[in-house]
Amino acid sequence: MNTLKKFYIIVSVFILVVFIYSFSFHISQNANGPSSDSLEAAKQIYIDQIKESIVGKENLASDSVFSNIQMLKDVPAENLLNIMNKGFSNSLGVGCDHCHNTSDWASNEKNAKQISREMMKMSGQIRDMISNIKEIESEKATINCTTCHRGEIVPALKMKD
Repeated sequence: MNTLKKFYIIVSVFILVVFIYSFSFHISQNANGPSSDSLEAAKQIYIDQIKESIVGKENLASDSVFSNIQMLKDVPAENLLNIMNKGFSNSLGVGCDHCHNTSDWASNEKNAKQISREMMKMSGQIRDMISNIKEIESEKATINCTTCHRGEIVPALKMKD
């Protein structure tokens, strides 16, 4: 099976996963969602608390500082916070509590946490496949949460004009 065909299969599976997720996910926010200012303020409170709790350990590997780290284990602890905030949270337009029990960060009780892990794996596979497509002229072609989600919990399924 050639690389382009594999790419299309993985993208199709990705779209199917997104479709299933969008129907199984119950949005617990009001119809308009929180304002971006209140969301950022809430996130910053958690980030400040966590930063305070890891003082002196900021540059240690995440899995030696935090419990139940299954992805990004070797990333320095402080960088993990930035990835969670700027990468995941902003890409989906959500706060920490979307994936985490903020009273027990290690908890796996929220399905969104495992979905994020699986999506990270899938994105990595797609990145690998993109790098093998010779016809793509960019050496930096990539995919990440923002590629599809664009600040929304349920990903955009069509290109914005």
